[in-house]
Amino acid sequence: MLPIQARRRLRRRRRGEPRTSAAPPSLDQLVQDAIGEILLRVSPEDPADIVRAAAVCKTWRRAAAEPSFAARYRSHHRAAGTSPTVLGAFRTDAVMIPATSFLPAAAGYGYRKCHVLDCRHGRVVLESLDDGEITVWDPITGDEHVLPAVPGYVTLVCNIAVLCAAAGNCDHLSCHTGPFLVAMLGASADGQMHGSVYLSETGAWGPLASVELYYLAANCITVDIVPAAPVGNALYFIGDFGSEILRFEYDPEEPFLSVVEAPDVELCCNGVVLVPEADGRLGFAFIKPYQLHMWSVETGPDGEGEWEHRWNIDLMLLIPEPVPSHHLSGFVDGANTIVVITDNGVYTIELGSFHTRPLCKRDMSYSGFLYTGFFVPECRTGLGLLPPPAPAAAMETD
Repeated sequence: MLPIQARRRLRRRRRGEPRTSAAPPSLDQLVQDAIGEILLRVSPEDPADIVRAAAVCKTWRRAAAEPSFAARYRSHHRAAGTSPTVLGAFRTDAVMIPATSFLPAAAGYGYRKCHVLDCRHGRVVLESLDDGEITVWDPITGDEHVLPAVPGYVTLVCNIAVLCAAAGNCDHLSCHTGPFLVAMLGASADGQMHGSVYLSETGAWGPLASVELYYLAANCITVDIVPAAPVGNALYFIGDFGSEILRFEYDPEEPFLSVVEAPDVELCCNGVVLVPEADGRLGFAFIKPYQLHMWSVETGPDGEGEWEHRWNIDLMLLIPEPVPSHHLSGFVDGANTIVVITDNGVYTIELGSFHTRPLCKRDMSYSGFLYTGFFVPECRTGLGLLPPPAPAAAMETD
């Protein structure tokens, strides 16, 4: 018995119907497709490499300037397991110190009267030192989105996390221009911690979730300004200098805030960070002099679980340069990587392989907010053009 397709072709021949087949691609099209495949494999470690490739000739420039090329490039490297590139690190005054040859024009000048509160999914959250106004800023486009005042019960904004609003259906490759949400934790004068969620699509804060914390009465800073760790449908914030963890289920309609016990360990002032680990568990990383320690827990629906010590390692093996101090200040979202700041600069440490990479040799004032993404510079007529670098004065450390 002949296959169905073969029988159909045989019947067409018997009826004398002409054969139909697609026209073969032209030589130019084959060359263009081949060059596109070559450019897809250019490493995303430095966006300038795409620009240099586009400057080879007009054919290469056309391939890089294809409207679909940027999306294909990001998808290719994400499918290959490549983490988004760290494009730079933000100082506390929102000046971006570049880790590659790329620097967004808007990021180089900084916001001298602002603090950075969070940075992820292509956005940065800034808090004004003058009036406490909170702004969500896109360093690539320069767009700013000023948030309305936080709910009235909140007298002190303690920490904030900005997330893509389509978190369950997005790979976060290029969603920085789409809808977003902001999860806020803030304290009130009556000794309670509150959480609320702002949606860019509605332009308003949602209902409050609250929990009472005994140490608020002492007027302490109750939440460390380090990135919150997203695990499942919750964000985990470090509270009371690492002795407690706040779990915030950031459902805009029904938020829920609770306290989770931290590992029973002796901490010091070298930084504590919660890390979303590659296996979906919540990690608790901290530094004691020259030692990096990691604990982790597999949290249940209520956020509870049993902490276990995973490992500790001598930082001098990972960062061999002679540095007097190490400070753990953050993590790279979606990359299982932590951020360590020393007197000599900023380093990232991948927690699976312990691969250590120096990012920049600048005083970062203990700010560990890293800007990541698969960035493909726009290629215009003549050459691919990078945004202009910031003036030298803006790059100097205060």
